Amino acid sequence: MIRLKIRKRIALAVSVTAFAAVGFTSAVTSAKEMVTPNMAVADYPVNGPTSFGYNALGAKVQKTSFAPTDAKLRALQTGVASYYGPGFHGRRTANGETFNMNALTAAHRTLPFGTRLKVTNLNNGQSAIVRVNDRGPYVGGRVIDLSVAAAKQIGSTGSGTARVKLEVVEQ
Repeated sequence: MIRLKIRKRIALAVSVTAFAAVGFTSAVTSAKEMVTPNMAVADYPVNGPTSFGYNALGAKVQKTSFAPTDAKLRALQTGVASYYGPGFHGRRTANGETFNMNALTAAHRTLPFGTRLKVTNLNNGQSAIVRVNDRGPYVGGRVIDLSVAAAKQIGSTGSGTARVKLEVVEQ
């Protein structure tokens, strides 16, 4: 209990200090004088069409869309996958999308929304690339919940579960 109170006080002190520093900085000079457009180039790959936007300080930044040339895989985990669908079709997912059981999507407990995963069924070698758009599974011992379409693609709809390997698809 005491540790929690100390943490709260420290967090409050840091917040107040940061707020005061921002106020002092803006009083001394404007944000546009501190960061020039030449200094604020976004950290994006430069192999796609370019557009321009503005960062939080109002400086013009270059944005480049990323066109993947070759995908790399990074092993993540293995475990049991299950699937979910008809009872949840049309409902909102954790990231706000409408769940579509016919799309190649998945629910994972911790991965960021939008992460693309290659899910490989270890029993038959079939795989699917899915996008994380929900949280789950809420059944112990499972590592991922797949949409019906993804479960069909890896051949796990008959048994309902399958031992799988998850790999993050890096671009």
